[in-house]
Amino acid sequence: MRTFLRLLICATGFSVFNTAYAAESAEIRAQLNAQHSSILSSEMAAKIVQLNVQEGERFKQGDLLVAFNCAEQQAQLKKAQAVVQAAEKTYEVNSRLTKLNSMSPLELEMAAAEVAKAKADIALMGAVLQKCAIAAPFSGRVAERLVQRYQYVKAGDPILDILDDSQLEVTVLVPSSWLKWLKPGYEFKVFLEETQREYPAKVKMLGARIDAVSQSIKITGVITGKADDLLAGMSGRAIFPAAATAKDGGSVASGMEPMRPTAKDGGSVASGMEPMRPTAKDGGSVATGTEPTAKHD
Repeated sequence: MRTFLRLLICATGFSVFNTAYAAESAEIRAQLNAQHSSILSSEMAAKIVQLNVQEGERFKQGDLLVAFNCAEQQAQLKKAQAVVQAAEKTYEVNSRLTKLNSMSPLELEMAAAEVAKAKADIALMGAVLQKCAIAAPFSGRVAERLVQRYQYVKAGDPILDILDDSQLEVTVLVPSSWLKWLKPGYEFKVFLEETQREYPAKVKMLGARIDAVSQSIKITGVITGKADDLLAGMSGRAIFPAAATAKDGGSVASGMEPMRPTAKDGGSVASGMEPMRPTAKDGGSVATGTEPTAKHD
């Protein structure tokens, strides 16, 4: 009777484990990131005279975001333009004098070099003046404003942290063994803690390198469909459905081979035990290893 109960418990336990295992879905931490993001910094030392956006405000590509006080640079540009005019006049006079043999060719070449030098100064000042304004490199939103209007900044100081939230990306670290079946276009779901909702997603691209220590790889997915309530930085769980099963019933999510309840002669593969036989020769029990008891008259 006890042997029968052992067999029943073993079979029932395996059945429950196998059912729970089959219904399990792989869930891994996931985070939403902006497709494009950047910290705009100052390229010159100057005072900010325009700061046209607030935190969270939207802008379009090419919009003026920041403008600096460049009165000094503009004055230097006008000075360089005047120098060019003077150098060109000098060159014209020297050119006529050279034709009259009243000036050497060397002096004419020196006058031409002064014209080229003055024009180079204009180009230099033009490049400096281009740094007096910062335009939006892409359409998006202001994540953080790091300075205030009328503040003096140095070259390299960060001003605005901006991002493009037109299409957010899902970043997930998955086991490298999943590469056997996880390909671009694979569909999964993302549950976000901030909204307490699930969103459909699909794999956009696989990472280029496997981490040798953790045996994981970074994948990037995108939210499919329209979702206006999403923000960069939200986190949750990427849910890979249990419907993705491998050959012979193995679970793709875990990469494990399917478990078979019984082996040859009724043995259990899951436990690695030999089949139990209730009785042996001469009435002895094989399971307990006891000798048969002698019958007394």
